[in-house]
Amino acid sequence: MLKFIIMDKLAIVLIVTLLIVVGVLLSTLVGAFVGWLVGLFFGETILGFFAGLGITGFKMWQIGAVLGFISGFFRSPISGKEFKD
Repeated sequence: MLKFIIMDKLAIVLIVTLLIVVGVLLSTLVGAFVGWLVGLFFGETILGFFAGLGITGFKMWQIGAVLGFISGFFRSPISGKEFKD
């Protein structure tokens, strides 16, 4: 009986880990696409801003992918329901 409980907990841990990894990878891909899309309209402005900060040599899709990767680890713990009166 104990063996099944341990296996169930292990399966849950593996599934949660897999979901986190897939979520982060998906966020990275979406970030790259959105970065490319935003770069079509505001690329020079945003890259100029980053150049002013000393960050050069990146394309917009790369900046989007980095921001998507970072945001994949952060999820808002507050839902919209908590702000309703």
